[in-house]
Amino acid sequence: MKQEQANEIVNRYVERIYAYMRKRISNQADVEDVSQETAFKLYQALCVKKIENIDGFVWTVAKNTLVNYYRGQQKVKSNMPIKTMEQKFTDEKDGVLETFIKKENYEKIRREIAYLSKMQRKILIMYYYEEKKQSEIAELLNIPLGTVKWHLNMAKVELKKGMNKMRNYKDLKFNPITFCMVGLNGGTGTIGDPHNFVRSALSQNILYCIRTEYKTIEEIADFLGVSPVYVESELDYLEEYQLVVRRKNRYVCNILIEEVTQESVDALDTLYRIVSPQIVNRLYDEIINGGYLESKDILGPKDNNFRMWAILLYLLTMVESDSFKEKISSEQARTIRADGGENIITASVEKEDVQKPELLTEFFCGACWNENEDILLWLTDGTWTEKRVTPNYGGKNIERDLRLLKRFIDGQSLSIDEYTFMLEKGYIQKTESGFALAIVGLKEGEIKQKLFEITKQIKSEVLRENRQMLEDYKNLVLSESNLPENVRIQQEYTLQFLFHMDGMFIRYAKDGLMKSGRLKEVSDRQKISVSEIVIVK
Repeated sequence: MKQEQANEIVNRYVERIYAYMRKRISNQADVEDVSQETAFKLYQALCVKKIENIDGFVWTVAKNTLVNYYRGQQKVKSNMPIKTMEQKFTDEKDGVLETFIKKENYEKIRREIAYLSKMQRKILIMYYYEEKKQSEIAELLNIPLGTVKWHLNMAKVELKKGMNKMRNYKDLKFNPITFCMVGLNGGTGTIGDPHNFVRSALSQNILYCIRTEYKTIEEIADFLGVSPVYVESELDYLEEYQLVVRRKNRYVCNILIEEVTQESVDALDTLYRIVSPQIVNRLYDEIINGGYLESKDILGPKDNNFRMWAILLYLLTMVESDSFKEKISSEQARTIRADGGENIITASVEKEDVQKPELLTEFFCGACWNENEDILLWLTDGTWTEKRVTPNYGGKNIERDLRLLKRFIDGQSLSIDEYTFMLEKGYIQKTESGFALAIVGLKEGEIKQKLFEITKQIKSEVLRENRQMLEDYKNLVLSESNLPENVRIQQEYTLQFLFHMDGMFIRYAKDGLMKSGRLKEVSDRQKISVSEIVIVK
């Protein structure tokens, strides 16, 4: 800094420095001497150093000069007793703040304080910045005085270590990731949509940073290039909802983050493109040729194309093959979260060099269903529908729908408001003779049982024929995943459900049916009700 600039800064602070010293020194002559010495040291430093925080540096120099004054006094009578740095750090060789001042690293000090533990940081601030006695701090925090002293000493040690440490920032500081997809396997709680858990870029990057190994708050902060204070606060939230697991002072991710490779994407596409049409086309032909759609147990519009959109997709996801074995149970894999949900949260990270086929980027939502003692309402949505599975879908928000559907199917009259509600939801439609069911219905009984048996037989046969391809894909996914044990269990659990309760299956099955000409797009009027089915118990 130029001398003129340094002189201007000193002149700007000189009166405040004098007032500061006058409150802390009883002898007027000493007040003037110490103020002059402070101004001189400040001027010298400003001339030779680049100061980032002028205000912080001025008062650091002032406090340090005051400490040196008291060291030279045998007895000091002051109008206002103060805690001196001598009282706080008695070891002159290792005086951390003394070292800081000499090096003029105000910004670095602030950064390193952020790397202390929450308790150390709290005590340090109360002691040095709020000028509270150690006994006061012990009382306020309800901890023993010895614990306060221990934390202050440890803070000194950690600050010294941090000042000499080169922070090793990683790529995420400059190139943070963004989850391109967040999904959920299981039931939601009060927070609802899984996107609400990974609420910010910081949440996502913390989870990504610890997706494969345990890390401390300090290591995460270094990796992300942010203050540990923010990491600590976000980890408290993530831990509360069990999105991370803590082992002592180290954290690891507790959601399934998929970072796909070109090999795994190609293998997935090949597997589903080959197997899905084999299953669904055989099933379609069996249902049509068997005349099952003429059964009185199937309700709703007398439109076979419309009916098959719901019946086929429902059967594909709800019927398991005879080879299905749940080696890992939902209790082992799913997490019970603080909001009442029990689920596995999944997320995907896009890679620029990975090319996805069109079907893997197409919008869709896997199967969702809600039920009471009378009926079950099943739904999936995608590019072929207009009704959406929104974050507010399901749970208590669907209870009225279920009650009104049962009353309507039973032939009970509804109020004008209730008919309007059912029309808006696409459950019923207005006809010349009144109102009629606009979605597909299937009664419990012989026909439903027969459809389940046919589906199970066909699915089992096709999966046996393609067993090796299926196992190769599972092994590839697990070999690419360097996951901690808690998340590996989640990965193994989800791999059990390939071609069963599997949203990907719906997407490829739909594509195979349309390419073969078996299914056709429905009319615009039907899109609000397509691929939705009510099971009447």
